[in-house]
Amino acid sequence: MNQFTLPKDFFRNLPNKLTLSRIAVVPILLLLYPLGFEALKVFCAFLFALAAFTDFVDGYLARKYENVTSIGALLDPIADKMLTTAGLLLIAHAGNAPVFLVGVLICRDIAVNGMRLIASDQRFAVEVSMAGKWKTAVMSASIFCLLINDPLFDLPMRTTGMILLWVSIGLSLYSAWRYSVSFIEKTKSSLIN
Repeated sequence: MNQFTLPKDFFRNLPNKLTLSRIAVVPILLLLYPLGFEALKVFCAFLFALAAFTDFVDGYLARKYENVTSIGALLDPIADKMLTTAGLLLIAHAGNAPVFLVGVLICRDIAVNGMRLIASDQRFAVEVSMAGKWKTAVMSASIFCLLINDPLFDLPMRTTGMILLWVSIGLSLYSAWRYSVSFIEKTKSSLIN
């Protein structure tokens, strides 16, 4: 009896496709969510969650099949920032989250990306910390809840989303501090060498 199996090449090439799918989701969210229909808001929240989940899947597959490509390494953080920034802008625009908190999260990401670009130019890397990974996961969960913003199956989505947003702010500032310390130490050593 023949058993259907997907070829290894499918999984080997899947990470970059998943990364591109995250980028493709961004304009859909930006177009549909502001229309304001409740069903569309829930749809957009689940679409956002699915897209955010692909970040973990593509990283796992790339490591498992030892297929970490330079284009994937470049596109993955861009796709992540595009998706989360779009989500943050939507919840701020809808009045579901304070603009100040959203601004802090976006500015932090710009600063960390700036450090990474400088580090890349100086030929060293600033590694992603575990706090940074947790920040992304908690922030994505917060955005999901705040995109819905109303009780769903008797779950307090707004309250949960705001708690998670504050937690992500704490993780965001802590991980930015860790990136800054690592960046400064490596910058000093690169200047000496």
